[in-house]
Amino acid sequence: NLTTANAGPDQNVCGTTTTLAGNTPVFGTGSWSIISGLGGSVTTASSPTSGFTGVAGTTYTLRWTIANAPCTESTDDVVITFTENPSSSNAGPDQNVCGTSATLAGNTPTVGTGSWSIISGVGGTVTTASSPTSGFTGVAGTTYTLRWTIANAPCVSSTDDVVVTLVIGSASC
Repeated sequence: NLTTANAGPDQNVCGTTTTLAGNTPVFGTGSWSIISGLGGSVTTASSPTSGFTGVAGTTYTLRWTIANAPCTESTDDVVITFTENPSSSNAGPDQNVCGTSATLAGNTPTVGTGSWSIISGVGGTVTTASSPTSGFTGVAGTTYTLRWTIANAPCVSSTDDVVVTLVIGSASC
């Protein structure tokens, strides 16, 4: 007799550690092995729920093997993806602009993707939401708060806000 191996569901994890979810053999003994991915380490190879540590930004394939000689081994694979935290968001300095348009000054993410959103202020438009240096137009005399969000799911997004004041009729214009 031999218990059929079940390595558990694939996982997409923010960070570099997870707990594996193999089944406990009723007949035979189990063992984890790393099939692909560099820099990974199984804490306790014989434990179906061992810890596993790897490198952020790396995808691993692990195999849960249950053996009970002289029966043929049963194997099942699981894919573990360690996702990096997104770059820290920097929306740039607050701006006082004469007129109705401004150029935003967010940072370019090295990890993740960025997106602008308007948090407060009516009548504003971001030209290209995914561009850190997008144009922005709005209504003269209005103050806007814009948010630069850098996301890399399933990690928590990084956000930063900038205040853009479109000045009209002041001495600075």
